[in-house]
Amino acid sequence: MHNLQPPVASESSPISPTAITEFRKRSLPPHIIEIQKKEALAMVTEHSGESKEEQPQSQPSFLIRHFYRPARTSGTDDHGSDAAPVSFSFLSRGFITLAATLCLIIVAVLCAVLTSIYVRHQRQEQAIRRSPVHEAIFANFPDPAIVKHEGLYYAFATTNAAGILAQAHNMTLADYGRSNIQMATSLDFKNWTLLDSKHDPLPDLGGWVKRGFNEKHIPFANVWAPAVIKRPSDGKFILYYSAAVENATRSHCIGAAISNTSSPAGPYFPLNTTITCPIKEGGAIDPTPFIDMDGSFYLAYKIDGNNVGRGGVCGNTVTPIVSTPIQLQRMKEDGVTPDGPETTILDRTEQDGPLVEAPFLVRSSGGIYFLFYSSGCTRDSSYDVKYAWAQNVTGPYQRADKPLLKTGDFKLLAPGSVGLTEVMEDETFGMAFHARVEAPYGKVRAMYTSTIRLNGSEVLLVRK
Repeated sequence: MHNLQPPVASESSPISPTAITEFRKRSLPPHIIEIQKKEALAMVTEHSGESKEEQPQSQPSFLIRHFYRPARTSGTDDHGSDAAPVSFSFLSRGFITLAATLCLIIVAVLCAVLTSIYVRHQRQEQAIRRSPVHEAIFANFPDPAIVKHEGLYYAFATTNAAGILAQAHNMTLADYGRSNIQMATSLDFKNWTLLDSKHDPLPDLGGWVKRGFNEKHIPFANVWAPAVIKRPSDGKFILYYSAAVENATRSHCIGAAISNTSSPAGPYFPLNTTITCPIKEGGAIDPTPFIDMDGSFYLAYKIDGNNVGRGGVCGNTVTPIVSTPIQLQRMKEDGVTPDGPETTILDRTEQDGPLVEAPFLVRSSGGIYFLFYSSGCTRDSSYDVKYAWAQNVTGPYQRADKPLLKTGDFKLLAPGSVGLTEVMEDETFGMAFHARVEAPYGKVRAMYTSTIRLNGSEVLLVRK
């Protein structure tokens, strides 16, 4: 540290204030000097009117920061403003981020919708696969009857011109009303091939049949409910059918035709006499043959009483209600000649509505006889499939507690008119029936298939 001497005054050189100040500065410690400098600077700042800290500048809004970009200008800012002009831009960071987010949301929603549709479709497919009922022929194929021969299933049905509701007047359906009887074939009882009128198994009708029952351009609209069976006595096939009778108003009667070939496909040659023809009672329809374990030959059918009813639903809901009994006729060995009087095995009750019809007989391995039939009216949703059982083929038959199939079951509308295959290896039976569907040319009766098992006195639908 230097030894500082104070300035000395003399006559020739007096001590100046500046010298004294300099002496004081040099004699002060360094930190005191620094404090004095800061105080002096503060005084200068205060007197000059400047703030110790700069005033905060206003910040641009969120919208401007993220969705605006500097605008392109020509020249300089005339006002000398530091703020550059801005404008909305699709290329701004905010808009790009927002657009990407919206795209992700849309993709996520679409994925969710498509996933939902796929899952729903899969569930519907699984429900169809699990359902015991399968759509077989989407066409007017009413009253199906089934025969299996040499590994091939044959289905026979009422002419396709019969029973169409809300029919289009300008319909141009190919092969419409050209067959007396329809025929289809299948290898697995699920996938069916509908054959055209060139394969009509019954090209000719008996001489007792009335022609031109409906309209002139539909000559074959009066042949209903065929049934086919192989005759044990000679191995020939018999086809039973009902048709309108000559010189009768609208009544049907039952006749038969015989094939000279070894195939159920025919052609069949008709007999010129009827098997049964109760005109006064309304006629007879829905023939179905049955051969019992002892070889006895039977033919079941319906007396078409509602055909002469007083009116109402299916012609028979206005009192007095007319009987519509199901009859069982024993036949001789040839299958076409009645053997003795017929027996009534079932008739309508109040719960059946206007009628019972479409009988089908089968015997279980346990010796129980099952009679399948339909009730209600085929023209509306009341039509259904029912069954009754008995210890003897001639009855008495005990009705089941509930229908086997009705409208709403498996999304069916007016199911009815059952036909069964012969018993299969697993003690089940293939079952065919019709139900109403909407077709381009009206409400028709399409063919459906299912599988049943006879369990004691019950009929069970089986999923296959």
